[in-house]
Amino acid sequence: MFRTAVAVAALAIVCDVALAAQGSRQFSCNGGMIESTRLAPVPKSARVILSPTNKISLDLGQGDLKPTLMSDNQVQLKFRTKEFVGEFFHYTNDLFLIYKSGHLARLTCTPT
Repeated sequence: MFRTAVAVAALAIVCDVALAAQGSRQFSCNGGMIESTRLAPVPKSARVILSPTNKISLDLGQGDLKPTLMSDNQVQLKFRTKEFVGEFFHYTNDLFLIYKSGHLARLTCTPT
């Protein structure tokens, strides 16, 4: 009985340490708006912070936005704001912003 209690306590400590070690992931993103008229992309940059508590912070240069999380799985994190729907792909660190106006922005993110 005592061994079981110690084993459970040790497992709980290991899980807490693993969660704390994960921490927030911060990215610096660069890319551009893709125009349907085939003009050169308009440069765009962003700063993204993904926290382990499913909170997202997004700064496109006009102050922090607080997007609403729509879904998050091993492949894709999807969120929305008043102006666009965002999709962040975990494997490639690509960020797509799909605007309600029909415009699309593609940004490549690097961890900071």
